[in-house]
This record gives sequence, structure tokens and C-alpha cells, in this order.
Amino acid sequence: MQNDFLRDEKGNPFMPVGVQAHNSSTGTPLIKKAVRVVKAYGGNCLEAPVYWYRLEPEEGQYDMSLVRGLIDETREAGLRLIILWFATSKNGHPNYAPEYIKRDPGRYLLAKGPDGAPVASLSPHCRETLERDRMAFEKLMLFLKEYDGDKRTVLAVQIENEMGYANTDMDYSEYVLAEYQKEVPECLTGVRLEDSGVEDLREGEMSPWKRKFGRHSHEAFSAWHHARYIDSIAQAGKQIYDLPMLTNVMIGETGYEEPGRCYNSGAAVGRVLDIWKAGAPHLDLIGPDIYNQNRREYVRICGRYDREDNPLFIPESPPGGEANAMNALLAVADYGAVGICCFGAEHALDENGNLLEQYHDMAVTMRTIAGMIPLLVRYRKTGKIHAVAEEEFESSRYIRLEEYHVVAHFMHTETMRLGYTQEPLDEMGKDKTQIRGRALLIQTGAHEFFVGGAGVAFDFIRRPGEEDEKCYSHLSSRQSSQLNFLSVEEGHFEGNRWVKDMERNGDETNFSQYVLDGQVIRIRLNPETGMH
Repeated sequence: MQNDFLRDEKGNPFMPVGVQAHNSSTGTPLIKKAVRVVKAYGGNCLEAPVYWYRLEPEEGQYDMSLVRGLIDETREAGLRLIILWFATSKNGHPNYAPEYIKRDPGRYLLAKGPDGAPVASLSPHCRETLERDRMAFEKLMLFLKEYDGDKRTVLAVQIENEMGYANTDMDYSEYVLAEYQKEVPECLTGVRLEDSGVEDLREGEMSPWKRKFGRHSHEAFSAWHHARYIDSIAQAGKQIYDLPMLTNVMIGETGYEEPGRCYNSGAAVGRVLDIWKAGAPHLDLIGPDIYNQNRREYVRICGRYDREDNPLFIPESPPGGEANAMNALLAVADYGAVGICCFGAEHALDENGNLLEQYHDMAVTMRTIAGMIPLLVRYRKTGKIHAVAEEEFESSRYIRLEEYHVVAHFMHTETMRLGYTQEPLDEMGKDKTQIRGRALLIQTGAHEFFVGGAGVAFDFIRRPGEEDEKCYSHLSSRQSSQLNFLSVEEGHFEGNRWVKDMERNGDETNFSQYVLDGQVIRIRLNPETGMH
């Protein structure tokens, strides 16, 4: 994948912002609702599953009608599609495997727990399961190439869903335990896991995995084999149709962080991400499903997956709530997220097709992100993108830039003046200023800024020069404030082109420059302060 971003049919960077359909929505009227929610969120992408058992209802018999209908629905709506391949694993369970797989556990082996009893996870060590999964996936990729290769409605394919062992830390089948006694692959020589305790291990009769990874040896071993399983499928699919491939992760940064208890063991959690990157080189993205509302946990997860070899992509996040509405801005600004989607938003609409109140916060944030995609793509990782996400007890935020002091005021705590052209109520009749403040500030030139968001008003104060002997006078001057502007525009992007919808002036610009309800504005400040 070139330059981190997914690509459209012309090779241009594409940042997916949208929703993921519920697990059972594909092939039902719920997909139409999911499409409407993408539009209500201002998004450009739908994530939706296709099911192995529907693709291969009988062994060796394939039916692509479900996939065709999904592509047609998405294409007609003018959206892009990320297909989710629900096959061997749905949260570690084989829910979507064909009946012939489920009916033959003697051939398509389930993993076993430490007591020898089977757990509800197909084992990635089973070659027969891999071969059938891979064969069906190849049929899917061949169909995508033939049916969609020229239009590229399908941006990427996610392989499996939150893969890993449910209710065990490894497969304790005898043939797997024999594998556990073999040498650790050479490509993992430089990999070290945090809190492994390997320094305390004494030489003796133990598995090479135990000597290498200590108390995390079972998880490391499971991670390696799950990664190899998915990589085999990804490699086979890319040989047919070279679309970006990704997998999503039931994150490990939760609870007391023990595999098989707090999350599926073998999943590509932060602790074993190095193992996954070594074991699955054909995956372009490994994306965490982040439902954590706590900001400290959220940014820790973002920091783990935001790597040189793994740009941050969030395939699942909550469709509503203040916490996620705040945190999503941090993901795109501070961690350079190349895409973000909310899970299961079909029920976000009432009977009239309007967004329910509990989803409004996230919709505003998603519209903000979607409205600034060209700038987020262009200025990713340049230090020019700043997130303002109101924290508890916070009334304003200071951002220090090279030539400007910037103060962001949160409008529900500080009364700010608006111009007469602004409708103060949103589509639900609520005061647009009475929202937890959030915004993206992107500097596109020495004196040019784009601001998008809701419930935030900005002051731009020109910082005195190093040789300025009249600093105080200049800071106090009207000419050093944002009132010394060239233009303030409300507008939107069409492709990469900024389109001005309205120019603010007079009453609309005599005070702090504000954004409401996810709107985007362009501010051009005057480089000449008149202070010489």
C-alpha cells in the first residue's frame, strides 16, 4: 500500500470515513439503512460482511449473488466498500463457516483447551480448514476482480473478524503441543515482548518458545500461527487481485490484559504486534477495534498501532457518545489515522430517517473529519493538524504556533457572539453552541488556516517578532488579532478543490472565529500587521 492511504481507481489517496453494518445485515433491507447512516455521518465508505456459508452453501459450490448485490447497493449510493470476509473467525468463533465445516470436527479441527475439551474456535493449525477457507477466498477475489476491477467500488478486504482463541491461551491439541516444542522462527529473533520475565528463566528442559518469550510464550506461539494463517489467505488473494488486505483486532489493552480471558489469544494485540508484522507480511493494515471511552486507554491503543510499518486504521468504534466523538479527532490529528468507521449504526435512524439524539455527537465529529479529508490526507504527520477535544472542567485551549497564539474557546462554557446569518439551532432543535467542543485546526500556510468542528471559537493573536521592542503594544493592538483578516469563508471540498459557500464579514467576523455543527471554514489572516 503506497504512502499509507488506501487508493481509489485512479490511484489517488482515499481516507475511508463511514460505518460498518451489523453482522447479519448484508442481503437484507438493513444495508439500505446503513447506507443512509453513512450519508447522515457525511461519510464516504461502507464496511459490510460477506459470509463464507452463503458464498459456499455446499462444499465446492459457490454463489456470488450476495456479493454482487452488496457491491451494486454501495455503488448506486456513490460510496466505497470495504468487504469483511467472515469465514473461520467471528470474534474467535466459527459462526459463519459452512455447515460442512461445522459437521466434520474430525477433519476441520477445533482448538482444545488445557483440559483437553474443545473450545469454540477453529484451530489455525488445521491445514484442511485453511485450504477450504483459502479456496473460498480465492473465488471471492476472482469475482471482485471480474465484477469490480475497473470501477474499484471495493477499496479493500478485511480477512476474518477479531481472530483468536476464545477461552484458552493456546491450542492444547497433542499435535499442536508437539509444534510448540520446535524452534522459534528465525525472523522473530529480534522480537521482545514487554513483561515477559525471560530474564528470570533458567536454562533447562523447556520449549524454545518458553525460553524466548517467558510468561507470554503461549500467546506468542498462538499469535505466530494465527498470523501465518491469515497471511496465507492474504497472499493467495493478492495473487488473484491485488487489493489492500487488512485484519481487525479485539484489542488487548483492556482489563488485566491476559489472553483467553480478557481478549482472544493469538489476536494481533499490541503486545504481540511485532510477531504479527513478521508473520503476516501480506497484510497492509492491522486495525484495532476501539470501544474504549477512557481517553488514556484510547490514546495508548492509538499509539501502539500508529507505526512506521502500520498506519492507524480503526475499523470499528462506537456509533455514538461524547467520548468517542472526542477521541476520534485525536486519532486523526495526533496519530494520523488513515480511516475510521463506526460499527452497527443501522438503528441510528428514527422512522422518518432522522438521526436519533444519542448518535448526534458522533455524527458531528464524523462530518467534521469527512469534510476535511483532502487536508487530512495532505498534511498527515506534518505537525500542521491540531485536535481540540474538550476535556472535563476545560473552558478553553491554548495552541502555540510559530507565528500565532491560538486560543480555542468552548462555547457552551464561554458565551460567544455569533453573526445574524447563523441559525443557532441544529436539525434536532438543540442550540448548536451547547455541545461539548471539538475541532480540527489545520494550518495550510503561514497565515492560512482551516477549522472544522462544533461548539468552538478561535482567537488568532500574532506573536511579536524577536526584535520587536513594542511587544505589549502590538499584542494589544487590533491589528495583531484575527480581526486583521483577508477573508473568512464557509465552504466545503469537492474533491481537492475548496468551494466557498459564503463569505463572513462584519458582524460575523468581529469576534472569535467559530464553527458549528461540523462546518468547515477557511481563515486567511493578513501577513501585514502595520506594526513596523
